[in-house]
Amino acid sequence: MSENYSVKEIELTPNPRAVKFILDKPVLDSGSKTIELGGYLESDIFASNIFALDIVDLVYLRENFISCTLHSADLWVVFKDKIKNIIEADLKKYDEGDDDEVSSSILDDFDKEKYHELSNDEKAIIVDAVLDESVRSALANDGGGLEVIEVDGPIVRIRYQGACGGCPSSTGGTLRVIENHLKSQLDPEIKVHTYS
Repeated sequence: MSENYSVKEIELTPNPRAVKFILDKPVLDSGSKTIELGGYLESDIFASNIFALDIVDLVYLRENFISCTLHSADLWVVFKDKIKNIIEADLKKYDEGDDDEVSSSILDDFDKEKYHELSNDEKAIIVDAVLDESVRSALANDGGGLEVIEVDGPIVRIRYQGACGGCPSSTGGTLRVIENHLKSQLDPEIKVHTYS
């Protein structure tokens, strides 16, 4: 059986600088991984070769896809096939993601009325679980994701990942959808801010 990946499909994302490469098998068993320039081991041939192109801002991996965000949307015309070839030649499965996403089963016994009584760390766990249950899969469809950075009282700070980072809709419509969803699920006082 071949260790190498095949790119089954290439999809555009709402972020014109990012493209999503759908693979024939999972690249991670759970969670997600963001690789930025300098943020990888030299032994990672895939990351070394992708960033050697000198046009990639970041690579986001989740489930069975990779999204690559380039310095400029115009570069895709020239580099799409080259990036596909690097994925198929050099990508190996990663052992683990950067984040261990919370099981949404934590919400099964959770009483929404008690949310405001929780510590900020406990609130972050609940917010993460709600986003995992409802929002992350939609963002993954567009080649991105989000991370809960912290909860400070009613303020929830998130960081967009993958194609969502730097996407025009992530700071407007998407952010409002996330905020409204958390307000309806947890606390009408919640305000969501992005953190970069």
